[in-house]
Amino acid sequence: MKVDLSNMRIIDNHCHPFILSREVKSFDNCFTLSLIPPKSQDTRNTLLFRMIRKELIDHFNLDPSITDDELIQFRNDLYHNNPEKYVNDLFKDSRVESFLVDYGFPVLGDRLAQEELDWFHTKVEDAGIKVRRVHRVEATFHPLFEKKVSFEDLETTFIRELRNEVENNHTIAFKTVIAYHTGLNIQEVTREEANAGYKEFLLDANNVKAEKKVRDYLVLQALELCMEYDIPMQMHSGAGDAPLNNLKLSSPILLHDIISNPAYRPAKIIFIHTAYPFVEEASYLANQYHNIYLDLSSMIPFSSIGAYTKLKQIFEMAPFTKVLYGSDGFTIPEVSWLGTKIIKNALEEVLNELIDKGIIDVDYAHKAAEMILSENARNLHHKNWDS
Repeated sequence: MKVDLSNMRIIDNHCHPFILSREVKSFDNCFTLSLIPPKSQDTRNTLLFRMIRKELIDHFNLDPSITDDELIQFRNDLYHNNPEKYVNDLFKDSRVESFLVDYGFPVLGDRLAQEELDWFHTKVEDAGIKVRRVHRVEATFHPLFEKKVSFEDLETTFIRELRNEVENNHTIAFKTVIAYHTGLNIQEVTREEANAGYKEFLLDANNVKAEKKVRDYLVLQALELCMEYDIPMQMHSGAGDAPLNNLKLSSPILLHDIISNPAYRPAKIIFIHTAYPFVEEASYLANQYHNIYLDLSSMIPFSSIGAYTKLKQIFEMAPFTKVLYGSDGFTIPEVSWLGTKIIKNALEEVLNELIDKGIIDVDYAHKAAEMILSENARNLHHKNWDS
């Protein structure tokens, strides 16, 4: 007997809004994590694009000989002419019940306006998908940096607004992208050191040492609030948004001093993107520390056929109770949709192999799949879940 996950419900633990008005790149160039626009001739010859091509052809029952240009035009016409129907049709077979959404995208440029967010919420809720809020802490303190408020105002406003996120905006988790800026080698910083560092940083925006002090301090303040409210901290790790992200600074191993500190043991830390390509390092940490979790977003779907191999590497050490599905979907709905196809296919393949080898039975395989696809996210984010 084989495991079939096609009808299993999914919670997408980490994604961003897709907004039709923000689709400024060509469709094929939405299948990259780089901020440097790739050439279409290169993108269309990646396995990831060949996978989305196949899925769209199958989904809409198109002639397999259709050219890439014809397929993209067909897709654009359907989506642009009736986005409600397109989104609904796309997700009706994906079984997604909830999106956990970080609104801090795009990383660069104008932030999403309320009417854009309303558009996104309407489309996904009409498709039967519940939206739950993840708040990026940098979205709170970056504007304060720009205003050059005093350190006292920075600290007070930051804490007040984060509390408001949980208490009034139904936020279920915080997220930090400190890996994009000064890296995951976060150190404890006294208030006095952070104050001095902030003043130096305001005088010289290129003073990375000073910048690191204030960023480390604020992120740890947010982590303390996570412990107080019993909500997770989603922490960007691994690849993403080149050249903004320096991969050398985003390995989860760099967080050793914090996760080894008994004071932070109650903090539930989710390394999003499974720290790809540092997958085995992240899995090791999930094995060794009871409060470390892994989210598969970005690794799925962007590792394309590597999803099967990477899942096996994760399960070498990471408990099934510590792994959460996510897509890192952004800009277009197809990224999130393709993620559901890839995770179910790859997870089926891994679990059936384990069954064939007699390591697990079918009942446990179903249980493990439910944990990864939905239940771990539901259990971990219980604060404000039903708000």
